[in-house]
Amino acid sequence: MALRRRMESWDWIEIWQRSRQSWHWPLLPPPVLREEGISSSFVSPNYQIALNQQDLELGPLYLESLFDHLIVQYIFCPRSLENAGLLALAALKGLGHHLPSDPAYAPAYTPAGKISLDRAAHILSARRMVNIFSDIVSDSFRLERSGRDEELVLMGYRRLADRDGQAGCPLMPMDRVILGFLRAFWGADLPPCPLPEVEHLLRVFSPGIRDRSLWPRQCQEMARILGAFEPGVLGQGPVRAQEILNGSADAVPLLCASGLDAGEYEEAREVLGQRGDLKRWYRDQSYFIEIRELPRARYETCPSDYTKWRLTDPFSDLDMSYSLSLSPYLIPGVSTYRKRHQSNPLIPGRAGVPDLLVVLDSSRSMEGPRKGTRTHKATLAAFKACQFAHSMGAELAAINFSESYHSIGWTRDLNAVEDVLVEFFCTRTHIPGNRIRELAWARPGCLILCITDTHIQNLYQEWEEIKKAAEAGSFVLFSIDPAYRDKHVEEALSSLGQVYHIRQLDDLISLVVEVSERAYSGESFIISQ
Repeated sequence: MALRRRMESWDWIEIWQRSRQSWHWPLLPPPVLREEGISSSFVSPNYQIALNQQDLELGPLYLESLFDHLIVQYIFCPRSLENAGLLALAALKGLGHHLPSDPAYAPAYTPAGKISLDRAAHILSARRMVNIFSDIVSDSFRLERSGRDEELVLMGYRRLADRDGQAGCPLMPMDRVILGFLRAFWGADLPPCPLPEVEHLLRVFSPGIRDRSLWPRQCQEMARILGAFEPGVLGQGPVRAQEILNGSADAVPLLCASGLDAGEYEEAREVLGQRGDLKRWYRDQSYFIEIRELPRARYETCPSDYTKWRLTDPFSDLDMSYSLSLSPYLIPGVSTYRKRHQSNPLIPGRAGVPDLLVVLDSSRSMEGPRKGTRTHKATLAAFKACQFAHSMGAELAAINFSESYHSIGWTRDLNAVEDVLVEFFCTRTHIPGNRIRELAWARPGCLILCITDTHIQNLYQEWEEIKKAAEAGSFVLFSIDPAYRDKHVEEALSSLGQVYHIRQLDDLISLVVEVSERAYSGESFIISQ
């Protein structure tokens, strides 16, 4: 009651500041008040909480509870985009057995590029599960902190329970199950629920909510239990990770992408309200690959001290003045001296930066953009090489070829280069020698990385053009699939520069990294065979 009396005269800005102070001043913008009548989702893309007049009419305690709830989600659960992504994957996995049985549901996108209705409902259901899980974890964390926090937490759930039966809007079974679970989990005065799912949820959350390593498994099991129910009030709205609500999620990698297929990655991004595509899939995976800059140290020679000059030393090394200053007689090896020099390393200097041309095979034999295929490894390696060269100040060009080709000329636009690299033609292997020569001649001394399985069918028709390109730049071939490669093609290409035989597909990325390190450290990376 004392708490209620203190809140009789209130200002929502003061309430916001009190909530921030209570949680050690997180760096969040102040809320804004929207026009009356506009429904509010409470959070806008930059984590600026948006309120309307109806929210204010619910009273200061409600606002303080809301502010605390959103702040704790920001600082504790899900907190980061990576945690939110892991929870999204767990929710999708838990909901897997609730998927429609229609085979047409399987593709991630329809030919028109739009999500099917069933899939859209599945994505929304997974998003709701992530929100419900983060609500349970965040509010459990708040409730354990103090009696004041407990009163604020329970007030919101009691308000939801009081809606049951009012205005002809009974609670949905999902909300009833969650309230019944929280009654038992927290020992709180909330309405009971006789459904067996309450006991199932208690077993899932019996280890508590403090161990973050258990969160994905707990979210998965919670989604499995609740997936059969129709959605209710709880769990609505966007996933409230820091990067999403700060409006920076597009620039932040989803680090768990390295273990996902393209379809799984797209689904996880959809749950988080982000667009997932092949380019982002490759880009997020590439963050795990490290290319080190290895600049060569420069040395300068300077005098250090004096040592005896002997008859076997060059006469020009004799320091006559210094020797006569010590003795009027010049006796070789006794009273004759010369300067001794030593080499000292200086700050490493940046060597010349070669521009990078990537020539990528996307023919049918490269198998397509699925995790673990030749296309997947080759495109991922090309992405990382381009990112590193771009960071070193190089200009980029790319050719993606099959029976036809798509190319982009020399540019500093990394996004445009990546758009070319992710294409997959899936036809025969015809290398565009003329286009390679044009790009190489435009940047003499460029590095040419060609990644192919060497099933090139038109090599001899294009040979002269490719040879001229290799003369203008440094040609490096990564030959995939040595068991079935065209040896004649490979032998011809090996005369142009360095050839790496990729006997194990996992070696491709490390070899591309090694070549990039050597090329941009100023060392010679073309080794004669």
